[in-house]
Amino acid sequence: MVVPDDTLAQLAMVNYGHFTAMQIRSGQVRGLTKHINRLQLSHTELFGTTIDPATIVNHIQQATLGTPDSYLRVTLFETDPGVVRIMTVLRDPVDPPSAAVSVVPVVYQRPVAHIKHVGSFGQLYCGRLARNQGFDDALLTTPDGEVSETSIANIGFIDSNERIIWPSAPSLHGITWQLLDEALEGTATKVRRRPVMLDEVSGFVGAFVANSVGVAPVRKIGGLASYDATAARDVVKLYEAISWDNI
Repeated sequence: MVVPDDTLAQLAMVNYGHFTAMQIRSGQVRGLTKHINRLQLSHTELFGTTIDPATIVNHIQQATLGTPDSYLRVTLFETDPGVVRIMTVLRDPVDPPSAAVSVVPVVYQRPVAHIKHVGSFGQLYCGRLARNQGFDDALLTTPDGEVSETSIANIGFIDSNERIIWPSAPSLHGITWQLLDEALEGTATKVRRRPVMLDEVSGFVGAFVANSVGVAPVRKIGGLASYDATAARDVVKLYEAISWDNI
């Protein structure tokens, strides 16, 4: 088999890099600066190389030129020390789930969880196990039952005092999570990050998942908890009201 592009060969054979993913609508994206910051910080940590934000923006602009609505993934890696490669991939736009989702607990923790890296085999495998059981996604936990995130999203909980609780176990601090927290500043809704154990999820009044696709209510966590999807309605509306940035 002939591999014509050494750049793609490097990415395929060396599972070391990072990325961000975003929904583009009418040539705009939510949280553009946060996506750029994510790529800059992750690249410095993984490779020790500083990336000019203008270079990243230029690649995004070129990738989306003539395609105002899409799902865009921007992946960064290096073929040699200091030789930065930026790969952009466009797909059809993806809308949030039209109905509340279900998740099932799976014992697994993403390595280097604070980085959105390309080493995704474990989480994809867990997600497949969950779907084979009839659930939408896997809820990743530690061996002692502490909740972290799902295989493809952050998860937030709503308690009886209408506070939003984010699990404090190692996880990706997702862009949508960051945008929600900013939107909640100055409102009556309090936000807290603390350990969340599986044996307490039935005590929450609601839950939701948040990722680059958007925000969706959670209706069920395995056989442990069931929620009224309307409990997360205000969180969904809050996200939908967040403004878009021009690319």
